[in-house]
Amino acid sequence: MKKTSRLFLAVLLAASAVSLEGKVMESSVATVNGRPVLASEYDAYLDGVVEQYQSAAPQFLEQPYAKDILGREVLKELISKELLYQAAEEEKIQVKDSEIDEGLNEIKTRFIIDETTGQQDPKGADKRFNEALKKQGMSLKTYKNKLSKDIAVRKLMEQKLQAEVKPVEEADAKALYEDVEAVMKNKTKKIKELEKENPTRLKEAQAIAAKLKQLTGEQVRIGHIYLSVTKDMKPEEAAKKEALAKQIKKEIDGGMDFSEAVKKYTEDKNSLISGGDMILIKGIAPKEIDAKAFSLAVGKVSDPIKSELGFHIIKIKEKRAERSISYEDVAKDLGQYLAQQRVQLAMAEYIEELYNKADVKVTIKFESDALLQDNASAAEESASSQAASNAKSGDNKPQATKAEESKK
Repeated sequence: MKKTSRLFLAVLLAASAVSLEGKVMESSVATVNGRPVLASEYDAYLDGVVEQYQSAAPQFLEQPYAKDILGREVLKELISKELLYQAAEEEKIQVKDSEIDEGLNEIKTRFIIDETTGQQDPKGADKRFNEALKKQGMSLKTYKNKLSKDIAVRKLMEQKLQAEVKPVEEADAKALYEDVEAVMKNKTKKIKELEKENPTRLKEAQAIAAKLKQLTGEQVRIGHIYLSVTKDMKPEEAAKKEALAKQIKKEIDGGMDFSEAVKKYTEDKNSLISGGDMILIKGIAPKEIDAKAFSLAVGKVSDPIKSELGFHIIKIKEKRAERSISYEDVAKDLGQYLAQQRVQLAMAEYIEELYNKADVKVTIKFESDALLQDNASAAEESASSQAASNAKSGDNKPQATKAEESKK
């Protein structure tokens, strides 16, 4: 039961990640049983999601109506959270001050890293947390109130779903491993059986197999210095970056410690805490980096490498050959994966149940609404035309039959 409780907590933290919203405003993007989902909360949440995509998957934002796609998902999540808040109130879930304080301390640990230096600074965590609240126009009292609601939801979900979620047995994990192994070893007969009997399970096994192939594939640990070159950068600016990369390599060859060079020059601030260290899996990194990383000897530093992202200088620190994986190696992970899947399914079903009972009204308008309406109208016209055509064909058929009968 304790393990299950921790799992519920992990899933709920992921599904209800605490963010710092903006000032309370009168406008809303939806109402849930008469209560508003504030536009300020929606905008702050969406801005955070867009920022994450800009960092991790900028190509997604280049497609038409990308922000609408993200906006609809954000709205859906905020409505779900409001439904859960209200359900927790109806159940009269109580939250202790000590639980709020514990949750607040956990949130503050996320501010231990000083983003300007990339170094750990526990003493400055409170200051950075309060600055973040101030920047978003939120008081500590308001934030604690929201945190209390999130904790109440967590306790509600534990109460409602623990009894409904079936514990994962070892046989369940072994069965999943057999399916994953079949995909990894390309056992055609087994794969065809899965495709016919349980295509969803096959997709699940394929996704896990792909991940395991990455984890067990040939790897190299590198130190990484990165200089960014963007598409909109002027040629002379890009040339300066290239010249700087060559200068950095010369300084390293002259005796500068690589980790010091990382601290001084890299533009990848997120990796500063690790000294620029990262693990590369063969075939995953950009091909220019991949080729160098797996051909250089341990201890060697590359010349500047140009990719579509900019310039890179890498130092080979450690290499690991491809390895096999047994059930014992992944039994715990597979069990946790299955348990998480069951919890998420139960959560989704419970939220859908709440949604079907609720009075939800969406007031926000998306740019793509007009396009969707046009497509729906076009589809309706096409269906009407097809129906008219079928009807006309049907009317002619009896006449033709009648004419044939007359001839007889």
